Amino acid sequence: MLDYLIAILGLYLIYSFICLEINYRRASSMGIPLIRVPVDPLNIPFQVFEPHLFTLLDLLPPGVLPTYVPYLRRGWFFLDKADSHLRYGDIFAIVTPRGIHIQICHSETIHDMFSRRLDFVRPVENYKLLEIYGPCISTANPENWPRHRKFLATPFNENIMKLVWSESLSQTRQMLNTWTTGASLAHGITSVAKDTRTLSLNVLAATGFRQSFSFQSSSDENAGEETNTASSYRDALSTVLDNAILLMLIPRWYLSLPFVPQSLQRIGKAAEGFKKHMERMLVDETAAHKQGRTGAGGLMTSFVKALNNHDANPNSEDPPKQAQGLSVDEIFGNIFVINFAGHDTTANTLAFSMYLLATAPHVQSWVGEEVQSFFDAALS
Repeated sequence: MLDYLIAILGLYLIYSFICLEINYRRASSMGIPLIRVPVDPLNIPFQVFEPHLFTLLDLLPPGVLPTYVPYLRRGWFFLDKADSHLRYGDIFAIVTPRGIHIQICHSETIHDMFSRRLDFVRPVENYKLLEIYGPCISTANPENWPRHRKFLATPFNENIMKLVWSESLSQTRQMLNTWTTGASLAHGITSVAKDTRTLSLNVLAATGFRQSFSFQSSSDENAGEETNTASSYRDALSTVLDNAILLMLIPRWYLSLPFVPQSLQRIGKAAEGFKKHMERMLVDETAAHKQGRTGAGGLMTSFVKALNNHDANPNSEDPPKQAQGLSVDEIFGNIFVINFAGHDTTANTLAFSMYLLATAPHVQSWVGEEVQSFFDAALS
């Protein structure tokens, strides 16, 4: 048995080496600096062991390891900053057995790439895991992407910026109040990252979905005691986002089965509960639209229009006609991915910014002056 395992491992290493050399020859035709990396960072088994590997590698003195090792680290670009581009130039490529990863640090080139969306197509197959509740803008191919964007972009325009600003101020003041009083003052802040996540999701819920929540800090001993529909929506969404990776790998219906451990059943129930909340919001908004009422506004209003457009063209998905509007599954998929994106980008940016600002008081003063200028302009 051991001989078979060794043989399989040997064949895999040979296969990886051949793929690496094939990709290196392909990349050589570009005439840019290349870095051979023997393991692709997207290799799933390697992703499991990578943190433990670097726990040991970080103990070694600098300069001992091969030059490609830093590029094996998850999020290597954060530690690298601009060092690699200063060393290799505006463009270089990391070549692995799985593919060629081109790194660009040239604003005009990047702008040109983004303006030629059909020429530089995203590998949507890598994003299929995001379809927990259905297809969404992140997994749409070039033909379907404009259809999703049309209804997602409509509510997010200049007219909503005043609401975003006022809701951001309200949530930030509530967060600062919890940080300077009560449990946070006595025992410290439990988690800055969780609190910034709560802030960003509350702002998104209010501006995008017209769901208004009061801020609850991770340090608040009374958090989670509310039992109304709004808090139920917030708690279900919070659990789903906290366990999004697990839900991407394991179907949510499986997590609700009786033989599954209670900790996983809780996640499965939250995932099903979040879907029921989405269904309720869509039904309420549809009813308001049919009765001629304004409704909640925001994204749900746009989604109802998309659903009506889709229902009015039931056969539009059959060629040669192009699909119209959005289906129910596509609406649910987009609601999830919008919340997931807000959780994964804005919240993390806020958390890292606060940690970094804490280490640089002079930058704090500069940022404070910039922010204060907006308040002064608003009051004048």
